[in-house]
Amino acid sequence: MILLKRLFTLSIFLAFGSHIQAQGNCSEEDLLYIGNNLEFVQQVAADCGIECLFVGDPQTCFSECMSAQVPLTAGCVGCFSEQTTCASDNCFLACAFGSEAECAACIEANCLEGFNECAGVGDFDEDGFSNLSDCDDNDNTVYPGAPEIWYDGIDQNCDGLSDFDQDMDGVDSAEYGGTDCDDTDALTLGETSTYFEDADDDGFGNLFVNIQACSLPEGYADNNLDCDDSRNDVYPGAPGTGENIDNNCNGLVEGDESALCLGDFDNDQVIGTNDLLIFLGGFGCLISCPTDIDNDGIVTSSDLLIFLGAFGSLCQ
Repeated sequence: MILLKRLFTLSIFLAFGSHIQAQGNCSEEDLLYIGNNLEFVQQVAADCGIECLFVGDPQTCFSECMSAQVPLTAGCVGCFSEQTTCASDNCFLACAFGSEAECAACIEANCLEGFNECAGVGDFDEDGFSNLSDCDDNDNTVYPGAPEIWYDGIDQNCDGLSDFDQDMDGVDSAEYGGTDCDDTDALTLGETSTYFEDADDDGFGNLFVNIQACSLPEGYADNNLDCDDSRNDVYPGAPGTGENIDNNCNGLVEGDESALCLGDFDNDQVIGTNDLLIFLGGFGCLISCPTDIDNDGIVTSSDLLIFLGAFGSLCQ
Protein backbone atom coordinates (compact mmCIF):
# COMPACT_ATOMS: atom_id res chain seq x y z
CA MET A 1 0.00 0.00 0.00
CA ILE A 2 2.87 2.40 0.77
CA LEU A 3 4.40 1.72 -2.65
CA LEU A 4 1.07 2.38 -4.36
CA LYS A 5 0.67 5.65 -2.52
CA ARG A 6 4.16 6.68 -3.60
CA LEU A 7 3.20 5.87 -7.19
CA PHE A 8 0.20 8.18 -7.26
CA THR A 9 1.71 10.92 -5.11
CA LEU A 10 4.75 11.17 -7.39
CA SER A 11 2.61 11.15 -10.50
CA ILE A 12 0.62 14.19 -9.34
CA PHE A 13 3.63 16.04 -7.91
CA LEU A 14 5.75 15.73 -11.03
CA ALA A 15 2.90 16.77 -13.26
CA PHE A 16 3.50 20.37 -12.18
CA GLY A 17 7.17 20.40 -13.04
CA SER A 18 7.08 20.93 -16.83
CA HIS A 19 5.97 24.08 -18.62
CA ILE A 20 4.56 23.48 -22.14
CA GLN A 21 1.68 24.76 -24.22
CA ALA A 22 -1.55 23.01 -23.24
CA GLN A 23 -5.17 22.68 -24.31
CA GLY A 24 -6.43 23.62 -20.88
CA ASN A 25 -9.26 21.49 -19.45
CA CYS A 26 -8.63 23.13 -16.08
CA SER A 27 -10.14 26.60 -15.71
CA GLU A 28 -8.25 29.58 -14.28
CA GLU A 29 -10.12 28.98 -11.02
CA ASP A 30 -9.04 25.33 -11.05
CA LEU A 31 -5.39 26.23 -11.55
CA LEU A 32 -5.56 28.91 -8.86
CA TYR A 33 -7.05 26.44 -6.40
CA ILE A 34 -4.47 23.76 -7.23
CA GLY A 35 -1.59 26.24 -6.93
CA ASN A 36 -2.81 27.42 -3.52
CA ASN A 37 -3.62 23.93 -2.21
CA LEU A 38 -1.07 21.75 -4.01
CA GLU A 39 -0.26 19.34 -1.17
CA PHE A 40 -3.92 18.78 -0.37
CA VAL A 41 -4.81 18.14 -4.02
CA GLN A 42 -1.87 15.74 -4.28
CA GLN A 43 -3.05 13.85 -1.23
CA VAL A 44 -6.65 13.59 -2.45
CA ALA A 45 -5.54 12.40 -5.89
CA ALA A 46 -3.21 9.80 -4.35
CA ASP A 47 -5.88 8.51 -1.95
CA CYS A 48 -8.52 8.31 -4.67
CA GLY A 49 -6.08 6.58 -7.00
CA ILE A 50 -5.44 3.85 -4.47
CA GLU A 51 -9.12 3.57 -3.49
CA CYS A 52 -10.25 3.11 -7.09
CA LEU A 53 -7.36 1.05 -8.41
CA PHE A 54 -9.09 -2.33 -8.39
CA VAL A 55 -12.76 -1.38 -8.92
CA GLY A 56 -14.69 -2.21 -12.09
CA ASP A 57 -14.81 1.38 -13.40
CA PRO A 58 -11.74 3.08 -11.90
CA GLN A 59 -12.12 6.34 -13.86
CA THR A 60 -15.69 6.95 -12.70
CA CYS A 61 -14.71 5.96 -9.17
CA PHE A 62 -11.75 8.34 -9.20
CA SER A 63 -13.78 11.25 -10.58
CA GLU A 64 -16.51 10.83 -7.98
CA CYS A 65 -13.99 10.42 -5.18
CA MET A 66 -11.95 13.49 -6.09
CA SER A 67 -14.94 15.71 -6.97
CA ALA A 68 -16.38 15.08 -3.52
CA GLN A 69 -13.25 16.53 -1.87
CA VAL A 70 -11.93 19.32 -4.08
CA PRO A 71 -13.85 22.13 -5.91
CA LEU A 72 -12.47 21.39 -9.38
CA THR A 73 -14.40 21.21 -12.64
CA ALA A 74 -15.18 17.82 -14.14
CA GLY A 75 -12.76 18.41 -17.02
CA CYS A 76 -9.92 19.20 -14.63
CA VAL A 77 -10.66 16.15 -12.45
CA GLY A 78 -10.62 14.09 -15.66
CA CYS A 79 -6.98 15.13 -16.23
CA PHE A 80 -6.07 13.81 -12.79
CA SER A 81 -7.90 10.60 -13.55
CA GLU A 82 -6.02 10.14 -16.80
CA GLN A 83 -2.74 10.89 -15.00
CA THR A 84 -3.27 8.25 -12.32
CA THR A 85 -4.33 5.71 -14.95
CA CYS A 86 -1.23 6.49 -16.99
CA ALA A 87 1.02 6.12 -13.95
CA SER A 88 -0.59 2.81 -13.01
CA ASP A 89 -0.45 1.40 -16.56
CA ASN A 90 3.11 2.45 -17.35
CA CYS A 91 5.03 2.75 -14.12
CA PHE A 92 3.53 0.31 -11.62
CA LEU A 93 6.55 -2.00 -11.58
CA ALA A 94 9.09 0.82 -11.63
CA CYS A 95 7.41 2.50 -8.67
CA ALA A 96 6.59 -0.68 -6.75
CA PHE A 97 10.01 -2.30 -7.03
CA GLY A 98 12.41 0.43 -8.17
CA SER A 99 13.83 3.46 -6.42
CA GLU A 100 11.92 6.68 -6.01
CA ALA A 101 14.13 8.25 -8.69
CA GLU A 102 13.29 5.44 -11.11
CA CYS A 103 9.58 5.85 -10.37
CA ALA A 104 9.80 9.60 -10.96
CA ALA A 105 11.72 9.19 -14.20
CA CYS A 106 9.16 6.70 -15.53
CA ILE A 107 6.23 9.01 -14.78
CA GLU A 108 7.99 12.00 -16.31
CA ALA A 109 8.78 10.07 -19.47
CA ASN A 110 5.32 8.59 -19.93
CA CYS A 111 2.69 10.76 -18.27
CA LEU A 112 3.97 14.24 -17.57
CA GLU A 113 3.41 15.88 -20.94
CA GLY A 114 -0.07 14.43 -21.32
CA PHE A 115 -1.23 15.73 -17.96
CA ASN A 116 0.11 19.24 -18.56
CA GLU A 117 -1.52 19.37 -21.99
CA CYS A 118 -4.80 18.18 -20.53
CA ALA A 119 -4.77 20.51 -17.51
CA GLY A 120 -3.34 23.60 -19.20
CA VAL A 121 -0.30 23.76 -16.96
CA GLY A 122 2.55 25.69 -18.56
CA ASP A 123 5.10 28.46 -18.32
CA PHE A 124 3.88 30.54 -21.21
CA ASP A 125 6.01 33.63 -20.46
CA GLU A 126 9.09 31.43 -19.94
CA ASP A 127 10.13 32.96 -16.64
CA GLY A 128 10.67 29.60 -14.95
CA PHE A 129 7.34 29.48 -13.12
CA SER A 130 4.19 27.73 -14.31
CA ASN A 131 0.75 29.27 -14.20
CA LEU A 132 0.09 27.38 -10.98
CA SER A 133 2.35 29.77 -9.07
CA ASP A 134 2.89 32.64 -11.52
CA CYS A 135 0.25 35.30 -10.85
CA ASP A 136 0.65 36.68 -14.40
CA ASP A 137 1.99 34.07 -16.78
CA ASN A 138 1.84 36.55 -19.67
CA ASP A 139 4.53 38.79 -18.16
CA ASN A 140 8.02 37.39 -17.59
CA THR A 141 8.85 40.15 -15.10
CA VAL A 142 6.11 38.84 -12.80
CA TYR A 143 6.75 35.63 -10.86
CA PRO A 144 7.21 34.44 -7.26
CA GLY A 145 10.25 36.17 -5.79
CA ALA A 146 10.62 38.73 -8.58
CA PRO A 147 11.98 42.19 -7.64
CA GLU A 148 9.04 44.32 -6.56
CA ILE A 149 8.53 47.76 -8.09
CA TRP A 150 6.54 49.68 -5.51
CA TYR A 151 3.52 51.85 -6.25
CA ASP A 152 3.05 50.81 -9.89
CA GLY A 153 -0.06 48.75 -9.11
CA ILE A 154 1.59 45.46 -10.20
CA ASP A 155 2.34 42.58 -7.83
CA GLN A 156 5.67 41.58 -9.41
CA ASN A 157 6.61 39.02 -6.73
CA CYS A 158 3.18 37.37 -6.59
CA ASP A 159 2.96 37.59 -2.79
CA GLY A 160 -0.62 38.88 -2.95
CA LEU A 161 0.22 41.84 -0.71
CA SER A 162 -0.51 45.48 -1.39
CA ASP A 163 1.77 47.22 -3.89
CA PHE A 164 1.29 50.44 -1.90
CA ASP A 165 2.75 49.20 1.40
CA GLN A 166 6.51 49.23 0.89
CA ASP A 167 7.42 48.83 4.56
CA MET A 168 4.95 45.91 4.79
CA ASP A 169 3.37 47.09 8.02
CA GLY A 170 -0.13 46.34 6.74
CA VAL A 171 -1.04 49.98 6.06
CA ASP A 172 -0.92 51.60 2.62
CA SER A 173 1.06 54.77 2.01
CA ALA A 174 -0.81 58.01 2.66
CA GLU A 175 0.31 59.19 -0.79
CA TYR A 176 -1.67 56.37 -2.38
CA GLY A 177 -4.92 56.43 -0.44
CA GLY A 178 -3.77 54.81 2.82
CA THR A 179 -2.98 56.23 6.24
CA ASP A 180 0.72 55.39 6.63
CA CYS A 181 2.53 58.71 6.75
CA ASP A 182 5.97 57.06 6.36
CA ASP A 183 5.87 53.99 4.12
CA THR A 184 9.62 53.42 4.42
CA ASP A 185 9.51 52.73 8.16
CA ALA A 186 7.34 49.92 9.53
CA LEU A 187 7.53 51.47 13.01
CA THR A 188 5.97 54.74 11.87
CA LEU A 189 2.21 54.53 11.56
CA GLY A 190 -0.64 56.98 11.68
CA GLU A 191 -2.20 59.59 9.49
CA THR A 192 -0.49 62.71 8.26
CA SER A 193 -1.20 66.08 9.85
CA THR A 194 -1.83 69.47 8.27
CA TYR A 195 0.93 72.04 8.68
CA PHE A 196 0.78 75.69 7.64
CA GLU A 197 3.46 77.75 5.95
CA ASP A 198 5.32 80.05 8.35
CA ALA A 199 7.11 82.32 5.88
CA ASP A 200 8.12 84.92 8.49
CA ASP A 201 9.30 82.26 10.97
CA ASP A 202 7.36 83.65 13.92
CA GLY A 203 5.82 80.30 14.94
CA PHE A 204 2.42 81.06 13.46
CA GLY A 205 1.21 79.78 10.10
CA ASN A 206 -0.64 81.08 7.06
CA LEU A 207 -4.27 79.93 6.85
CA PHE A 208 -4.17 79.67 3.07
CA VAL A 209 -0.94 77.67 2.49
CA ASN A 210 -0.61 74.17 3.95
CA ILE A 211 0.81 70.68 3.35
CA GLN A 212 0.25 67.16 4.69
CA ALA A 213 3.21 65.58 6.51
CA CYS A 214 4.10 63.07 9.23
CA SER A 215 5.89 65.65 11.36
CA LEU A 216 6.44 69.40 11.43
CA PRO A 217 8.58 70.40 8.41
CA GLU A 218 11.01 73.29 8.48
CA GLY A 219 9.33 76.54 7.52
CA TYR A 220 5.89 75.43 8.71
CA ALA A 221 3.79 75.80 11.85
CA ASP A 222 1.17 73.56 13.44
CA ASN A 223 -1.39 76.40 13.50
CA ASN A 224 -2.92 78.90 11.06
CA LEU A 225 -3.27 81.88 13.38
CA ASP A 226 -0.96 84.43 11.70
CA CYS A 227 -2.91 87.35 10.24
CA ASP A 228 0.15 88.61 8.30
CA ASP A 229 2.74 85.96 7.43
CA SER A 230 5.02 88.50 5.77
CA ARG A 231 5.94 90.22 9.07
CA ASN A 232 7.50 88.43 12.03
CA ASP A 233 6.26 91.16 14.40
CA VAL A 234 2.65 90.33 13.61
CA TYR A 235 1.18 87.24 15.30
CA PRO A 236 -1.23 86.42 18.14
CA GLY A 237 0.06 87.98 21.35
CA ALA A 238 2.77 90.08 19.68
CA PRO A 239 3.69 93.38 21.36
CA GLY A 240 2.79 96.60 19.58
CA THR A 241 5.29 98.34 17.35
CA GLY A 242 3.65 101.75 17.32
CA GLU A 243 3.08 101.60 13.57
CA ASN A 244 -0.69 101.71 13.70
CA ILE A 245 -0.96 98.04 12.66
CA ASP A 246 -2.68 95.08 14.33
CA ASN A 247 0.43 93.37 15.73
CA ASN A 248 -1.42 90.87 17.94
CA CYS A 249 -3.98 89.77 15.31
CA ASN A 250 -7.02 90.56 17.46
CA GLY A 251 -8.65 92.62 14.70
CA LEU A 252 -8.00 95.98 16.39
CA VAL A 253 -5.20 98.55 16.46
CA GLU A 254 -4.91 99.61 20.08
CA GLY A 255 -2.51 100.41 22.88
CA ASP A 256 1.15 100.23 21.94
CA GLU A 257 0.16 99.20 18.42
CA SER A 258 -1.04 102.76 17.68
CA ALA A 259 1.35 105.20 16.05
CA LEU A 260 2.88 107.58 18.53
CA CYS A 261 2.14 110.44 16.20
CA LEU A 262 -1.35 109.89 14.82
CA GLY A 263 -1.52 110.87 11.16
CA ASP A 264 2.23 110.53 10.49
CA PHE A 265 1.75 107.57 8.18
CA ASP A 266 5.12 107.93 6.43
CA ASN A 267 6.99 108.22 9.77
CA ASP A 268 8.85 111.42 8.78
CA GLN A 269 7.84 113.09 12.05
CA VAL A 270 5.67 115.61 10.18
CA ILE A 271 1.94 115.32 9.46
CA GLY A 272 1.96 116.73 6.01
CA THR A 273 0.73 116.45 2.43
CA ASN A 274 2.22 113.00 1.84
CA ASP A 275 0.36 111.70 4.89
CA LEU A 276 -2.84 113.25 3.54
CA LEU A 277 -2.39 111.38 0.27
CA ILE A 278 -1.82 108.10 2.16
CA PHE A 279 -4.90 108.77 4.27
CA LEU A 280 -7.11 109.56 1.27
CA GLY A 281 -5.84 106.39 -0.44
CA GLY A 282 -7.19 104.38 2.47
CA PHE A 283 -10.40 106.29 2.97
CA GLY A 284 -13.38 103.95 3.22
CA CYS A 285 -11.21 100.99 4.31
CA LEU A 286 -13.22 98.33 6.14
CA ILE A 287 -10.69 95.63 7.16
CA SER A 288 -7.21 95.92 8.80
CA CYS A 289 -6.96 99.63 8.02
CA PRO A 290 -3.54 101.25 8.67
CA THR A 291 -5.06 104.77 8.52
CA ASP A 292 -7.80 104.04 11.08
CA ILE A 293 -6.85 106.80 13.51
CA ASP A 294 -9.74 106.38 15.97
CA ASN A 295 -9.30 102.56 16.09
CA ASP A 296 -12.92 101.75 15.28
CA GLY A 297 -11.88 99.30 12.53
CA ILE A 298 -12.82 101.48 9.55
CA VAL A 299 -11.64 104.73 7.96
CA THR A 300 -14.40 107.33 7.89
CA SER A 301 -14.97 111.04 8.25
CA SER A 302 -14.28 110.82 11.99
CA ASP A 303 -10.68 109.76 11.17
CA LEU A 304 -10.49 112.61 8.64
CA LEU A 305 -11.48 115.18 11.28
CA ILE A 306 -8.79 113.90 13.64
CA PHE A 307 -6.21 113.98 10.86
CA LEU A 308 -7.13 117.50 9.74
CA GLY A 309 -6.87 118.66 13.33
CA ALA A 310 -3.30 117.44 13.46
CA PHE A 311 -2.33 118.44 9.90
CA GLY A 312 0.88 120.44 9.77
CA SER A 313 1.99 119.32 13.24
CA LEU A 314 5.46 118.15 14.10
CA CYS A 315 5.77 114.92 16.01
CA GLN A 316 7.54 115.21 19.36
